[in-house]
Amino acid sequence: SSGINAEYGGVGLYFTQNPVRAMQYSEPGLLLQCEVGIGMAESVLKMDQNRNRPPVGYDSVLTGDRNVDHVGIYSHQRHNELQYLIFDSTQAIPIYLVYFNI
Repeated sequence: SSGINAEYGGVGLYFTQNPVRAMQYSEPGLLLQCEVGIGMAESVLKMDQNRNRPPVGYDSVLTGDRNVDHVGIYSHQRHNELQYLIFDSTQAIPIYLVYFNI
């Protein structure tokens, strides 16, 4: 799943393997599953909302391992918050559009 926004990693396309996290940024009832070519990913812990390309020598950014409580209708469990950030849309290939009901 993805989203274009300026979170802590910068302005680009964000992807996660965590469907609960993806649902927070998706249209209700829809998830887009993609194959993402992350290449060489730099792990970033420092916020930089102005970042608009990967660091020299890298193809993507890994936002780091963040464990956050998700409280709400989806889950009360702790989830791994790894997100990959790419800056070139050709690195992502849509595979499935998943429809679901909560």
